[in-house]
Amino acid sequence: MAIVNFNSISGVSTISATTSMTVGTGVTITTNGIVGVTSINSGQLGGSRNVIINGSMVVNQRGFTGSSGATANGAYTTDRFHLGHSMDGAVSAGQTTMNSTVGGNAYADGFNSALHYRVTTADASLAASQYAVITQPIEGFNLQGFKKGTANAQQFTLSFWVRSSLTGTYIAELYDYDNSRSVSKSYTIDTANTWEKKTLTFPADTTGVFDNDNALSLYVFWWFAAGSDFSGGTLSTTWHTTQANRAVGQVNFLATVGNNFFLTGVQLEVGPTATEFERRSIPEELALCQRYYYSTSVTSGGYLTLVGGSTTKANGTIFFPVTMRIAPSMTGGNLNRITNFGVLDYIGTYTFTASQTYPEGAAIMYTQSSGSTWALGTPLVINPNASLTTITASAEL
Repeated sequence: MAIVNFNSISGVSTISATTSMTVGTGVTITTNGIVGVTSINSGQLGGSRNVIINGSMVVNQRGFTGSSGATANGAYTTDRFHLGHSMDGAVSAGQTTMNSTVGGNAYADGFNSALHYRVTTADASLAASQYAVITQPIEGFNLQGFKKGTANAQQFTLSFWVRSSLTGTYIAELYDYDNSRSVSKSYTIDTANTWEKKTLTFPADTTGVFDNDNALSLYVFWWFAAGSDFSGGTLSTTWHTTQANRAVGQVNFLATVGNNFFLTGVQLEVGPTATEFERRSIPEELALCQRYYYSTSVTSGGYLTLVGGSTTKANGTIFFPVTMRIAPSMTGGNLNRITNFGVLDYIGTYTFTASQTYPEGAAIMYTQSSGSTWALGTPLVINPNASLTTITASAEL
């Protein structure tokens, strides 16, 4: 048994020789546990501390990879993270799988996936209005614990693992979409191609309440390039409304083809201290992502049943695995085969539409544009041998 001798411990009011220790006026540590703790890091004791979804980059419904990534402004990469840019260059971003060689310290910390952002066409001379970022948008419902805009407003702490081929100063920013206010912090990539953990604490803001609804309230930005419209002032580490103060000092990551940036282990939480990354199960993380985006193959085993609404239209219903944020917009590829439960096989071209959408599901229709037709009321199912086609539902912010 270990014995520690001491005269006093700062903040400890009473000590029992064998059973307990009282800290301050309300917390008692006993042989059975800790009693009286009302918060962790000024936030909730349990539940979801991390308001970032898919911070470990494990969910990738769109299938983008580091070698074949998303490229367009506004395009999502790994779930819940999307590109934002206006530039003369080009970038690509997607999921990469890590191992002990590629992942380094981040892999050793338990992260197996990362978002890989790379420059494919350089832009070494930025116009004033040009920029490049990765961002996660967050809805108001998920931000109420920060108590922003009240007398009890809380600090924001952002932590993440990062690796970059380009050393220098980078900017992370919180942008309050509801009130057009933002705050920025700089961080430094000290060593090229080496995983580094960064922790940034942003001040509380007693001005501007986050709306308590399912609409966009906050952007978390990782900057890669910033023209003078965003970098011509003085970096503001307090909440402000001056655009030129948002990304001052940001290195131009776009300057060289082949620059690579990796991001994982992202956590944003209430309070002044970064806690251990909150790890969720894969089903839980996927369900959180599917509130905003859902993708399914409709030719995997022919599970989607339909009925002939007319001789050229086949109607069906899809129920989403979770309730989506809003009634989504939907897309679907053409089908080339529909079957009457193995009795008859209808071959042709059948185009997808979503006739009605709700947060819980959708009424869909396939319309014959060429090929076989069926009788009104015919029970139908998608032929499992049909060419692969996907239905997507998007309720992104």
